[in-house]
Amino acid sequence: MGLKISLPLPKVVKRFTRLRRERVRINFGGKVYIAFTILVGVAAVNTGNNILYILLSFLLALMGISGLLSRYNLSGLKAYLVPPDEVWCCKPATFRVRLENRKYFPAFLVEVFERSIGLHKLFPMVERTEEEGVRLTFPKRGVYRMNALEGKSTFPFGLFERSFSVPLEEEILVYPKPIEVKVKPPLSKPRRGKGESFLHFRRSGEGAVEGIKEYAGEGMRLIHWKAFAKLGELYAKEVAEETFLREVIVDMDKIPASDKEERISKATYLVLHFSRLGYAVGLKYGEREIPPSAGREHLRELLKFLALL
Repeated sequence: MGLKISLPLPKVVKRFTRLRRERVRINFGGKVYIAFTILVGVAAVNTGNNILYILLSFLLALMGISGLLSRYNLSGLKAYLVPPDEVWCCKPATFRVRLENRKYFPAFLVEVFERSIGLHKLFPMVERTEEEGVRLTFPKRGVYRMNALEGKSTFPFGLFERSFSVPLEEEILVYPKPIEVKVKPPLSKPRRGKGESFLHFRRSGEGAVEGIKEYAGEGMRLIHWKAFAKLGELYAKEVAEETFLREVIVDMDKIPASDKEERISKATYLVLHFSRLGYAVGLKYGEREIPPSAGREHLRELLKFLALL
């Protein structure tokens, strides 16, 4: 068995081993440059010409300077991707790309991109913090997975391309594209059998009582029984009509559409439409049903359900 000796690494070596993974690619100009350098080196050895040796030294020094500057250019850079709150199918969405430079000198010609969603942005110069918007359009609804945010630069001479990557492991949920559906205005007092077959209106509660009035056939639910017990005559409650909590359930199976995608898009429009009108909205699709409710979080739940169908 051989004897293994473990020597402590110098601090400088440790510092370089902890650097993020970077890749270097030789551009076409770099390949020509290297070929020319080799040619000058072979000519200098064969001829012993001092001028060729000087030229060779200059070419090698320039190559070394290019490598050092390109490495320093990307050091100390932090890249971030800030997606928008909502992303809709076939509608441009603005993503924010932010670069932070933590070194003394600025960085030049830094390109940031994410391959899976087609994001690409060029930063000509980054002194401290630069943020730019990128408009992207997603052709389909559903989940888009982002793998890594990558940065690259050909600074300073364009001979080599140095790049780095920042793992993301995030997902973007793209909501369906709404398609307008012509619907009749709901009655102030919804009745069974009225309106479109794919919309089911109902009231889930009673408005605030503002007073009493003479009973005129408003229904048993609105009779003021305390007044009847005290006065012996029928009186009805006066309620604020707008305080009724109105509900609507969108039955997707009954929405007229040529295919599933069109049906989902029309259901998306109906959900948004009645949510803006202040309704508590629910969804029904096959055996699955989401009970009516209101609020921003419930709306997001409905849109997520539609996006993942």
